[in-house]
Amino acid sequence: MRFYRPLLIAFVACWAVAGAAWGEPIALTATPVPLDPANPARVDLGRLTYRGGLILQSFDARFGGWSDLRVSRDGARLTAISDHGFWLQARLLYDAAGRLAGLADADLGVLIDTLGRRVTGRRGDAEGLATSPDGGFYVSFERDHRIWLYPPARPPFSLPPGAVPMPPRAAEMPDNGGIEALLRLADGHLLMLSEELRDGQENVGWLHDAAGWHELHYRAADEFKPTGLAELPGSGGDVLVLERRFTFLSGMGVRIVRVPRPTLKSGAHLGGEELAKLQLPLTADNFEGLATAPGEAGTARLYLISDDNYTVLQRTLLLMFEYKP
Repeated sequence: MRFYRPLLIAFVACWAVAGAAWGEPIALTATPVPLDPANPARVDLGRLTYRGGLILQSFDARFGGWSDLRVSRDGARLTAISDHGFWLQARLLYDAAGRLAGLADADLGVLIDTLGRRVTGRRGDAEGLATSPDGGFYVSFERDHRIWLYPPARPPFSLPPGAVPMPPRAAEMPDNGGIEALLRLADGHLLMLSEELRDGQENVGWLHDAAGWHELHYRAADEFKPTGLAELPGSGGDVLVLERRFTFLSGMGVRIVRVPRPTLKSGAHLGGEELAKLQLPLTADNFEGLATAPGEAGTARLYLISDDNYTVLQRTLLLMFEYKP
């Protein structure tokens, strides 16, 4: 079945481009999943506490490939993008204890280009998602490396975006190794890290301010690559980096690393404190997206979403953790 899904996706997308740009309801199932299948009562993971997780599924062939997400400050709504040029919005549901319990009122639509046309093929490989202060969204794309800024709209992504100038070295990024980690900081700076462009053992990244782009570097752990960024609430601007490992020998896994805000500056060589590592035999998959929202009593909620690559061998997982700084 997985070999035919790309053809089915293309057919469905062409069937209703104009309407889908505005979004339409999509039926989802959300099945609870433990952190540790061998010990369902386990909730500890490094410095984090597991607060519920879901396996998300849909019979709609467009669903899947989720590369990044953002969660509203009140933790009520999720916005995600896929590497096939789709967007998803849904309401997050919690149980009486505050654990992630489900999704409701899900809508799915297509990303459009600067002329209002649906992005397809290589042009549709959306990987990074960041919010703008006015309620719009920055989206980074691989293969045809670029960043677009979508203006605020209801539904999201339904108005044509504007192009954001890229740093010159962005042209050196490999096709499938561009900007997967993208974040707009509360102070207005835009931060991004390349997945595959490296100088030595460090990933090349950039910080943008009023003067333009400033190059910096980030060193991930061996076999890991940066695929997600989020700002840690109540930390003075500290940043969380999601590092992913996806190799034949070592399997799938992720690290979550805290990087102090004062170290984010031009020419920096960044590193940080590992908060947690999630890998098999725990509930793990190809996690690419990381988002945060304020929790209770000074805590932070962390949300992870996985890219199933539109195959039956992988899953779309949405997990939530709590972090007490």
